[in-house]
Amino acid sequence: MAADPAIVQGALIGGGLIMAGGAIGAGIGDGIAGSALINGVTRQPEAEGRLRGNFFLTVGLVEAAYFINLAFMALFVFATPGA
Repeated sequence: MAADPAIVQGALIGGGLIMAGGAIGAGIGDGIAGSALINGVTRQPEAEGRLRGNFFLTVGLVEAAYFINLAFMALFVFATPGA
């Protein structure tokens, strides 16, 4: 049984919107974390090591949220009803 074209189109558009929103959110989150790292190192250069560890932890969590969006996109695109 062939899938209804409207369902497939909706799934592809929804998947694209999810990926776009996730990429924008990850970019903004990484930028904010990087800005905070630069500001912190500028104020206290001796705390660079501690701040860098927190920075990488924050970036890892932000990117993990992006990969969760990737999983939802795969769910919408590859698990469409009737496909």
